[in-house]
Amino acid sequence: MIARWGRLVKANAKFVFPVVLLVIVALASTTTLVRLGAADQGTQPKKQTSRRAYDLLAEGFGPGFNGPIPIVVDVNGDKQAPQKIRERVQRLPGVASVGKPQFNDERTVAIVFVTPESAPQDEETDKLVDRLRNDVVPAATAGGDAVAYVSGQTAAFKDIADQIIERMPYFLLYIIGVTLIVLAMAFRSIVVSATAAVTTLLSAFVGFGVLGLVVQEGHLLGLTGLDQTGPIETFVPPIAFAILFGLSMDYMVFLMSRIREEHVHGLRTRAAVEHGISAIGRVVVAAALIMGTVFAAFILSADRIPKEFGLLLAVAILTDALIVRMTLVPAFLTLLGERSWYIPRWLDRLLPNITIESPHESESPLRIDVERSTEPVGPH
Repeated sequence: MIARWGRLVKANAKFVFPVVLLVIVALASTTTLVRLGAADQGTQPKKQTSRRAYDLLAEGFGPGFNGPIPIVVDVNGDKQAPQKIRERVQRLPGVASVGKPQFNDERTVAIVFVTPESAPQDEETDKLVDRLRNDVVPAATAGGDAVAYVSGQTAAFKDIADQIIERMPYFLLYIIGVTLIVLAMAFRSIVVSATAAVTTLLSAFVGFGVLGLVVQEGHLLGLTGLDQTGPIETFVPPIAFAILFGLSMDYMVFLMSRIREEHVHGLRTRAAVEHGISAIGRVVVAAALIMGTVFAAFILSADRIPKEFGLLLAVAILTDALIVRMTLVPAFLTLLGERSWYIPRWLDRLLPNITIESPHESESPLRIDVERSTEPVGPH
């Protein structure tokens, strides 16, 4: 069946490649909907006691009671600053209540507790934190030496999310750079290494996008055992991408090492792709199904965070192995033909020669044996 699939992909590459690429890009584009933040106990399953306690507090005191926003004020001689902050916060929309400033014994530090109308994981609470930091606090402390800090669970997770988003381009560039260098050394092709890097990113974005559609937007949410939507935890993307990258590169190396072996031993690229899929495809599919099943089992966990990791990684791994490695990449190499093995001469000279299957002038032992068996036997 895997061999037949390889022949089908090769024979219809000019149709398979654009269709599969369009589907992958469409799913990956849903990553733009993902919002990183702090999913509190209100997003846990209702059977957990922490969720029931959360709901009771939200019902009795308002949803914002579960995540107050403390504003810590370093007075620095301006003892009126905490009261100024309180008065300005009271006029803000989305604020349920503001407590009176609480001073320490020396009256050098004060805390103003702000209770929002929205729950800690709601986007409105994030916007309230931004207004407090950008408008209210600077205006209240202007003209004095007081310094105020907006703290709390929502603010902390928002800061972490901002740092992750800010550093994500550097993280991805590093990963792509390592992929380009290592795979270029292994396969002596900048096309193969660049394809591996880009397709791994696409698989990761598909996983993140599907996770956002389910956990954040609520599509098919009941299948995960959750009943309340919420943002994606800030630490999920970097950890999940590191795991996905390692597994994805395994599948790419499995497939491309076999294709390169066939190509080095004399087959043209189109034939090498077909032979490579038929020879190693079962290993890739079996490995992906095993890992996908393992990660999907995390969805059965009672806690929200393992469910997120399980759903994200299961979708990303199965997409990467079954759709990207077994369909998109072979179709792309078939369309490129011999150009798939292009590498600039300067880069070829610069990189160490540690290829998985080095080219050689002599033919393979199998082919030599076949030729010898056809030679006439007898005296010459």
